[in-house]
Amino acid sequence: MSQPFNHRYVTYITAAVLLAPLSVAAEDEPGFYASIYGGPSAMGSTSFSESRATGSSVSGKVDFGKGIGFGLAVGQRYSNGWAVELALDERGNLLRRVGGVAVDGNIFSEVIFLNAYYRFPAQGTVRPFIGAGLGYVIGMDIDVDRNGTEREYSRRGGVAVQAIAGVEYRLSSHWGLSGDVRWSRVGSGTFNATTEGTSLSGEPKYQPVSLNLGLSYRF
Repeated sequence: MSQPFNHRYVTYITAAVLLAPLSVAAEDEPGFYASIYGGPSAMGSTSFSESRATGSSVSGKVDFGKGIGFGLAVGQRYSNGWAVELALDERGNLLRRVGGVAVDGNIFSEVIFLNAYYRFPAQGTVRPFIGAGLGYVIGMDIDVDRNGTEREYSRRGGVAVQAIAGVEYRLSSHWGLSGDVRWSRVGSGTFNATTEGTSLSGEPKYQPVSLNLGLSYRF
């Protein structure tokens, strides 16, 4: 016959649940902060069609090359592990092929995010955190260079969302380092051409993933 659950375990679990918020509060001093971050960026698959007044068009899956991004943020941390911030996020990736046709181009985005974070109790010298953000697209540009002729397409407005997971390392009472991964998605939209007689259709999706190293300062 199985033994009844030991009441001491109930006491331990209850104490851990009740004391966890206190441990978070002990690690957090509420106040404002500023941070910078940046690192490599990769793009999820998408497709579009590009046509010009002269010459053939290209259409199909887009293959991206290397990318990089950076951001700036200001926010406020609270004593319960939560924080909110306003961040400006910029990212760019190279274009390599469209529908198997080699091109030389790039895609660039500028998005302002309202992010919320929750920081868990520290594990040794590091403290894990998760976050999510809702953003507004300030601007996105796609440049496509074919046969030595570049054409630019752009869009403004639209909603963006992102999920964040990472860890931070406290250097001092004011300075801290962080590393995180960010998965972002911008709703599809229409890109307008800056040159008459050209068009980019298909409402390409923008789904970057970035790996960032950051530095923050608490006021």
